[in-house]
Amino acid sequence: MKNRFLMFMMIAGIFVTGWIGCKSSEEIKPEPVPAQPSATELLQQDLKNYKLENETLKQRLSKIEQDNRTLTARTAELETQLNDMKEKTVIPPPQKFVAADPLVTYHEAMTQFHERNYSKAASLFQSALDAGVPEIYQDNCDYWQGECAFGEKKFSKAIELFQKVFSFKISDKKDDSQLMIGNCYIAMGDKVKAKEAFEKFTKKFPASPYIKRVKEKLGKL
Repeated sequence: MKNRFLMFMMIAGIFVTGWIGCKSSEEIKPEPVPAQPSATELLQQDLKNYKLENETLKQRLSKIEQDNRTLTARTAELETQLNDMKEKTVIPPPQKFVAADPLVTYHEAMTQFHERNYSKAASLFQSALDAGVPEIYQDNCDYWQGECAFGEKKFSKAIELFQKVFSFKISDKKDDSQLMIGNCYIAMGDKVKAKEAFEKFTKKFPASPYIKRVKEKLGKL
């Protein structure tokens, strides 16, 4: 009986040892290595990626071009609207100042002239004319506006204003105007026309108190 028990224990030990060995062998069995893609497959995948990226870029470029066309059209539309507004905008002419008392304005203009505020004085002389200053002052307004233009070195404009004085049948400023016309041409460096203006003075105004001065100027030309 004792021998049978020993025999049984030996067989059981062998069986357990074998079973453990088999289990250990199964547990340490290595995992299968996944197959690596071939070079051709890698190239095909890269080509596919490039195509997708290229298509994305094409879509972005198309969107940018569309936005650019939209902006161009909008800019043209705004420019058209701006031009239409400019054409429809009417700029009112500057309003002339009308003095309540033209004689007061005339004397204020003379004050401004003597203070050498030529631009202000010229504006006031014109305002006096627009307000209906008496006729005996009208030639003076034109003459003194010429003096203002001369003071601002606007010699061509001054000549035009001095010439307006000759349109009056009666004026004590005609000899003054002819003298200043000659002075304008001297200031402009035109000695020929200055000489003509002074010679005209000696013929038309021989009794003028300025005759001596004019002859002196002729002697220097």
